[in-house]
Amino acid sequence: MTIIKQLSLAATIAALFTSSTVFATPSNDATNTMPNSDYFAATQYKEAQAPLNSFGAIDVKTSIPENIQVPSAPVEAGGNNGIPETLVQKWTQAGVFSPQVEARAFILMDAKTGQIIAANDANMRMAPASTTKLMLMYIVEQKLAAGVISLDSKVQVPEVAWRTGGSRMFLKPGSFVSVKDLISGMLVESGNDAAVTLANYIAGSQSSFVSMMNAIAVKLGMHNTHFTTVMGLPAPAHFSTAYDLGLLGQHIMNDYPQYFHFFSQKYFEYNHIRQPNFNRLLFTYQYATGMKTGSTEAAGYSLVSSAEIPNNPMKLVGVVLGTKSLNDVAAQSKALFNYGFHFFKQDTLYSANSKLSEQKVWGGQQNTVSIGLEKSLTMVLPSSVDEKGLVTTLQIERDIKAPVDKGEKLGEMTVTYKDKVIQSKPLVALNSVQQGGWFTRTWASISLYFHNLLASYGL
Repeated sequence: MTIIKQLSLAATIAALFTSSTVFATPSNDATNTMPNSDYFAATQYKEAQAPLNSFGAIDVKTSIPENIQVPSAPVEAGGNNGIPETLVQKWTQAGVFSPQVEARAFILMDAKTGQIIAANDANMRMAPASTTKLMLMYIVEQKLAAGVISLDSKVQVPEVAWRTGGSRMFLKPGSFVSVKDLISGMLVESGNDAAVTLANYIAGSQSSFVSMMNAIAVKLGMHNTHFTTVMGLPAPAHFSTAYDLGLLGQHIMNDYPQYFHFFSQKYFEYNHIRQPNFNRLLFTYQYATGMKTGSTEAAGYSLVSSAEIPNNPMKLVGVVLGTKSLNDVAAQSKALFNYGFHFFKQDTLYSANSKLSEQKVWGGQQNTVSIGLEKSLTMVLPSSVDEKGLVTTLQIERDIKAPVDKGEKLGEMTVTYKDKVIQSKPLVALNSVQQGGWFTRTWASISLYFHNLLASYGL
């Protein structure tokens, strides 16, 4: 059901501030607050340096205490639960319950809308380990899409990559390897040698690439993430959160879908050595589409993963951090996806640029302007919710005067369910209306004056 209300500009502004919509806002309680809008961990630990061995490679033998790798979050960074409201919280009146996931932290997000279905301790800082390589891959995708590098480009393996410990694709120093193979070796085999090779190729050095990673973290809104290495080996001030990794996963799926097939490879063979993907979800869950694992002794086993079901428009991003094994993190991720697909659905209620109302314009070359949404209104709803119970209200400015620019905000759409606001979107002009001539404007001013005068008397 759709209700149209015409409001004066002042009334529209007032309505926005008196709406019952729940927004995540900072509070004095550091255990339940969003980070300040100008706070980014990526800019707070510029002096953090990775431990190096005598060859200039990351020293995997150096013991980095967890409190050094994951420093305590200051008040400005928000608390452990400081994320936007989840759908589990928003739909309590529909009998929605939280999933039971055995992990230190988790989050489940809709990839298209970014809506958070469920979460626990999703703002808690943790060591990301090799899930760090997701940010490296995101930057590689940027460079590929921009034409700066190509998948067939041949890259010489530096000795520092060969000297880097941990998981590897067994590159030989001085050899030339395609970017395509380096990507596969990094994502399937979690090759640190491949990660270092790609970072040096793109930025000239690992430290320069780390600066790029932190800059992108700020751009994507990853408030509680700081990178010190390119591949995730333990280092001072190298941490992220389930929420931040979920944001990164969402951007990887949406921004560069042409490269997403790399994440779904179950095996990769290089130099006659065939290795399976550490992401065991690819082998145990038919709807899994990929992404990346990570593990450290302190943080346990983690997985950023994605899934989609044929003929279901909803694509999900799951992040499970801090489990006991690769099998365990895959099982917990599968349970999280089963929960999301079973208890939630995605629907586009209104398409972008579709006319929802036609309103009079005073003093224009045209008498009316079409009003609608700049972007589609796509929502994730509990499967139990009957969409006929959703009530859409259009609050539109009453006296619209020319000129009107296309895309100019002219009101607000509010969707409610059982009197609770569940979504709000700005209404915009779908076309421009130029100002009329002198006579048109003068006549419009006179007409508008008497129109409002009569309206004030209820006529």
